[in-house]
Amino acid sequence: MSATTLRASYTFSAPVLQRFNAVVPHGERSRVMEELMKQALAIREAEMELVAQAFMTDPAFAECRDDEKLWDATVADGLDSAA
Repeated sequence: MSATTLRASYTFSAPVLQRFNAVVPHGERSRVMEELMKQALAIREAEMELVAQAFMTDPAFAECRDDEKLWDATVADGLDSAA
């Protein structure tokens, strides 16, 4: 196993795993699971992008954005450095 791969353990219902193992050849299972994970990540990341876009543009969140700017102004105020 190379340094760029990890081994993981997940729990699946027995019927689904048995069907998967019956249909997907042994040498292809990890690749198929990785592709399914990539698809799931793309969907969830797209959903998060929509939420972020709404936050940045929806007038209902204007006060939150203004508050964020106030907090951003304190980033370099020296509170995080040792005296």
